[in-house]
Amino acid sequence: MQTVTISSNTSWYLYNFRASTIERLLREGYRVVCLSPQDDYSQKLIDQLQCEWLPLVMDNHGSNPFRDAGLVFQFWRHYRSLKPAVALHFTIKNNVYGTWAARTLGIPAINNVSGLGTAFIRSGPVSAIVRLLYRSSQPLAYHVFCQNEEDFAQLADSKLVPRERLELLPGSGVDLVRFNPVVRRARSGNFRFLYAGRMLADKGLNELVAATREINADSVKCQLWLCGFGDVENVSAISEQQLEQWGQEPGIDWLGPNDAMEEVYADVDCVVLPSYREGMPRSLLVGAAMGLTLVATDVPGCRTIVKDGVNGLLCEAGNSESLRMAMKKMLELPQTRRSRMGETARELVAAQFGEQRVIEANMHAIESAIQGKSSG
Repeated sequence: MQTVTISSNTSWYLYNFRASTIERLLREGYRVVCLSPQDDYSQKLIDQLQCEWLPLVMDNHGSNPFRDAGLVFQFWRHYRSLKPAVALHFTIKNNVYGTWAARTLGIPAINNVSGLGTAFIRSGPVSAIVRLLYRSSQPLAYHVFCQNEEDFAQLADSKLVPRERLELLPGSGVDLVRFNPVVRRARSGNFRFLYAGRMLADKGLNELVAATREINADSVKCQLWLCGFGDVENVSAISEQQLEQWGQEPGIDWLGPNDAMEEVYADVDCVVLPSYREGMPRSLLVGAAMGLTLVATDVPGCRTIVKDGVNGLLCEAGNSESLRMAMKKMLELPQTRRSRMGETARELVAAQFGEQRVIEANMHAIESAIQGKSSG
């Protein structure tokens, strides 16, 4: 039995975004071992997905390569022991340090760039370090997936990744059966927006709360649900205390994480994502699959899914007033117009972003890497 390792900076990510790939690998007869920091989802990987899990100690707060040097050794030690046929990496540090470790042991690395992040749109030492780390590691990978055309161009044009090893994929894809407009419930009462994802300032949460406050200044006209994982290890994380305080404000509810997300999406009117930059945002894909309207910032990743005025509305990143105007416009649109937007959103996702396409691309890369290793 051949082993495939899959690593990320959280177990939550692997459970919520890569479960279908893990299940497919297990059905194909592979031994699957997940490598990630321990969190509430680590045991779920073992109990519910029936794969193996081993811990990584990772500092998700910073980008100091000297502090992260120990992470290379952790990967190397795991890979030397497990002897995987292929190592799949997700998120920046895993892509970088996991690839270095895999290369020393002759293990093909398949990396997934899920968005270049805010470090690539800012100047300064952090951005320079991230670029250097990518340039020194990604040419060593067997294959690199990225999630939107702008990231593809930036990685290729800046020679961070050799173009012949790059492939464009629609994010993690979306399960079109699980997330279906049929399960949506009839609603009454105030218009309800949903933010679903990690609770990070870089996702525009401060602007989102400010915009909601302004809309509800005179009276509560809309409700905002905040649902997702409190990523306390991320430098951009919103504190639990702040989230609880927001949840006490009129029109704002902090729900925390929820594994039955189809039930959450079924009870809202619009998905909102005011992020500063994305790869291929899962929350927008799921919202579209559910036939919901979308409000998002006009940034890479988001604008791939949201076509302004067609299936949603775009606004300026980092601008709470621009976001307020888009949210207010959405809730004031006639129901018939919103319904048509939602139908168009579903059609787009069904045509381009199905989960099976992503799974097949990953399986093809894994099998190709194994065959290449055998013939070499």
